[in-house]
Amino acid sequence: MQPIRWLIGLISLILCAAFLDDTPIYLNIYSRETDQDLVFGNAYEELHVDKRTGEWTSWTDKPVPGNLLTPDQAFPALDFSIDGVHLIAKHGATFLRKTIAIDKDRQGCVLSVTVGVLPQGTGYAYELTSSYRLFPQQKRLERWARLIRNRPGLKEHFDGFRFQLPGAMIGPKSENTVTIPGPFFTTTFVAPDTPYDSLKAKKINFHSAPDAGFGLFMLANKNRKTVLGSWMVTGGEVAYTTAIQGNGQTITCRHDDKRAYYLLPQMAVESDTHCVELAESPTEIMGAYRRMVARTMPRDVATPDWVKSQVILEVYPTYYKGGLKELTARLPVYKKTGFTMIYLMPHWEGGYSPVDLFKVDSRFGSPADLKVLVKTAHSLGLKVIFDMVIHGFSKKSPLIQQRPELFVRNEGGELALHPTWKSVTTDWANPAYQQYMVDVVLHDQREYGNDGYRVDAATFKGAGWNPAVPYPAYRDGSAAPELMRAMLSALRQKNPDAVLLSEVFGPVFYSVCNFAHDNQTEAVPLLLEKMQGGTYTAAEYKRHIEAVYELLPKGANRVFYARNHDTSWFYHFGGYTPRFMAFEAVHAFFGIPEVFAGDPKNRPSPDDEPGVYEAYRKLFALRKQFPELVSGDVELERVNCNNPHVFSGLRSLKGQSVMALISFSDQAQTTTVTLDSSVKVRPGAKLTMLDTQSGQPVALTSVGVNGFTVTLNPFQGVVGRITR
Repeated sequence: MQPIRWLIGLISLILCAAFLDDTPIYLNIYSRETDQDLVFGNAYEELHVDKRTGEWTSWTDKPVPGNLLTPDQAFPALDFSIDGVHLIAKHGATFLRKTIAIDKDRQGCVLSVTVGVLPQGTGYAYELTSSYRLFPQQKRLERWARLIRNRPGLKEHFDGFRFQLPGAMIGPKSENTVTIPGPFFTTTFVAPDTPYDSLKAKKINFHSAPDAGFGLFMLANKNRKTVLGSWMVTGGEVAYTTAIQGNGQTITCRHDDKRAYYLLPQMAVESDTHCVELAESPTEIMGAYRRMVARTMPRDVATPDWVKSQVILEVYPTYYKGGLKELTARLPVYKKTGFTMIYLMPHWEGGYSPVDLFKVDSRFGSPADLKVLVKTAHSLGLKVIFDMVIHGFSKKSPLIQQRPELFVRNEGGELALHPTWKSVTTDWANPAYQQYMVDVVLHDQREYGNDGYRVDAATFKGAGWNPAVPYPAYRDGSAAPELMRAMLSALRQKNPDAVLLSEVFGPVFYSVCNFAHDNQTEAVPLLLEKMQGGTYTAAEYKRHIEAVYELLPKGANRVFYARNHDTSWFYHFGGYTPRFMAFEAVHAFFGIPEVFAGDPKNRPSPDDEPGVYEAYRKLFALRKQFPELVSGDVELERVNCNNPHVFSGLRSLKGQSVMALISFSDQAQTTTVTLDSSVKVRPGAKLTMLDTQSGQPVALTSVGVNGFTVTLNPFQGVVGRITR
């Protein structure tokens, strides 16, 4: 019966479209023209394009009254940048022509609108085509752009395309909230479901994506059960930046697609695809994003199974007065604490501004000392990964003179500097540089036998504008994934279990690495301050971690930390307080935990405060006691907690689930948790969990169906198995 009903509905839609003077193109997709507009829609959504300017002026979700966009001349829906100037925002555009066709895959229909920018003689200096694709049975819109330069003259800097949703809003402003999932710094923090009005006068530039973040913007109206999601599809070849900008009344969502080229006369360049989707819940939007990631940036399937069981200790050679020898002597203590992997910060000359990647810094010891360190670790069952800097070299490095072809040069022929770190920047797309890094990692394998690398600062560096290379300007600063793939492939030829850990966690790196960190150096100290001030809760942190897992490919190995070496360098650290350790409990139970061993110039360190390593030991011991906390699926959404000060979650493996409850409050907290109906618990069953520090049993009282109540002491955590 279902196909017949679908056919009847389709016929009705076509008849309805014909009655309304809409021209059906393919299934329920139609178009029409008025004196002012081009109209393009399907049964669920409709967009209007101004026939004078080619500007996208209206987008409606048919069950939701009102326009989802608020046209704003300062924020055109599509723009492009030449030599740092966005030309449509500055000069406007003129409609030239349009085409409508079924797409080549017969999945939907495409409306293409071409405009002219900057009148020149009988034509225009530039022609910009916007293409909009609709699908018959979906509330999804894809759009992309193509630019042709008509005017003669010298080459120009084409900086990229700008896609905007001007004045995005769903119904009344007061009902709208904004969520930007992913990492954050102090300047980019937006809590889940932040009220729209609180952002309407702000401008925030978020992490670039898909290298450092997700680049996903979500706008929600819960009263109308409508969520708008916006992101770009680059396949990880190039980065884009997401921003929100308010004008005092509305918020514009912006994605800057960083496909930079030298633009020549009669040359055409194309953008990546901008996806906009409407759904009933954030989960549906994040599911669509995740499917895009799985399709365009598939996870590395050769990742060793042991990666998920790691407990990482980050060690700074400077911290140990006796250098590598003292660190080697401490390894049994670290092993006893429960660490399984040593991540060694730079041991070579120059550190994070490398002078020579092949030479051990004599302040820390000798190559022989490093060999003993790795050998001793392996004898204890510990793995060792080295830090690796790929963004550039110190100006003092002899490599700059010895191998000048490895570095980016600007248009004047001068060595280019990294936009953030001011190192002499390396050309990631250059095969010679990729081979150089392969030689480095193979040298380390031969000499030291390390188990892989933590790769530092692999984020998009921006266009190099080197006129001597045969590839587009964006390539030398965006090809880190290709470089890392070459390094990992070479390592695996010598050691099939070798791994890469990415400092930055954008989804592209899961295709070339085996695990990735937060790169949120300021996040936990910032959240600690907000919790102390009553403006952030454990429930919101759960939403953050839940979103991370919703957006990453299934099986992605996620490394969490509350402090690393950058925390004190770029923000500040307040010590191993009970609330700080509550964060660490969450990290130990719902990811791969990483701990920082210490920095002599930025105290305290775990050694300075009695009981810190013992507290870590107890958390890590629970990971061994409950295999679900290592290998189980993270299922935060399957346990509901009515107390915002308590973090709750499940991990499930082979029909068994383990639940953890962690209080972030300095007061006793009573909470009721309700498990998802698929978690089978016998009515009236008694549930006993273990205190994460004392190991003493804690009884939960059964309440209703799959519900339990418990009172937790200040900062108490409990964990226990639930039979399904």
